[in-house]
Amino acid sequence: MILVLYVDDDPSLCEIGKIFLETDNRFSVDTAGSAPEALEMMERGPYHAIVSDYEMPVINGIQFLKTIRKSGNTIPFIIFTGRGREEIVIQALNEGADYYLQKGGNPEALYRELRHTICQAVQQRRAETHIRNLERREAGIINFLPNATFAIDTGGVVIAWNRMMEKMTGIRAAGILGKGEYEYAIPFYGEPRPVLIDLVLHENLTEDAPYPLIRREGTNLVAEITIPHFNAGRGAFLWLTASPLCDNDGTVFGAIESIREISRCRNTEEFIRKTGQERSSRALPPLQR
Repeated sequence: MILVLYVDDDPSLCEIGKIFLETDNRFSVDTAGSAPEALEMMERGPYHAIVSDYEMPVINGIQFLKTIRKSGNTIPFIIFTGRGREEIVIQALNEGADYYLQKGGNPEALYRELRHTICQAVQQRRAETHIRNLERREAGIINFLPNATFAIDTGGVVIAWNRMMEKMTGIRAAGILGKGEYEYAIPFYGEPRPVLIDLVLHENLTEDAPYPLIRREGTNLVAEITIPHFNAGRGAFLWLTASPLCDNDGTVFGAIESIREISRCRNTEEFIRKTGQERSSRALPPLQR
């Protein structure tokens, strides 16, 4: 059921809107004759979408929209009015309206289009909420992983940065979450640039990546690289792996990268190799019989 708050200072239009929308049993419509009345009704119960006229006394539709958005409410908002001036349309969309529909023409076709628009806006908002919930859940899990790990959305914005990333880079999560433009690359490479996590989402960026060798394992990418300025200039050898993040439907909504310093392992391997060579060169001659 989609709960709609229909706001118009013309009582007859409110009634007509309610009747036409509720011919579809997916809709339940409450009506309000003004923006202040609508705001009071919103405090008493949740709605899934708002349909509002533009020209109303005291508070017009765009002022009503601005009040809602300033409160942090992201409810789908549709301006539905007879006023069709371009500047009003642009202002409505700039202030956070999801859609703008102009009244007029055949009522049945008009309200059929309004029903479709409401459904589209509600479904889109539910999908966005679902993705945000997934991101928060993934971020909570990521925070307790033993390796330095971070995640981005498909727009390249950081959505997770765990405690081990904070320790490795010296950058707190609060200072990097929500950042984009490859800012997560700066602690490692000294400049914003595509890194392994970006190659998962955009294979065409491979030539710009700083890795001499990249290995693909299914949907995962694996690479190794030395970062000279880590460990007070002594350098660090890092093992990196990145993979896509998908929702339950298999839709990719981001990517995740895990980073592990393996300098000690590499040093141990080198020590064993060198020690083995030295022992071979100093091997005792066979016993004389």
